Amino acid sequence: MLATIRDIAIIFMAFADIILLALLALIAYGGWRIVTMIRTEMPPVVGSVKKTATTVEGTTDFITTTAAMPLIRAVSLVFAATRFMQVLIGRSARSGEQRS
Repeated sequence: MLATIRDIAIIFMAFADIILLALLALIAYGGWRIVTMIRTEMPPVVGSVKKTATTVEGTTDFITTTAAMPLIRAVSLVFAATRFMQVLIGRSARSGEQRS
């Protein structure tokens, strides 16, 4: 009786090993297909990313030279003129207070 149960367990384990081996082969094949697909799809994606980065760099340079730099110059000129006026008004008010 125990010999029969042992034989059935051995047969069951052999079938389970065959099924697991087939499953492992399918997983390995799927992994291989994914790796080959990634290898064929990556160069166009990398090229697109490089093109986008170049476009962004050019846009940034354009915005810096056409909008940001003139704006910075204008704002600094306004602040310089304001400070100049503050210094002139401050000195004339102080000199008027000292004379009185």
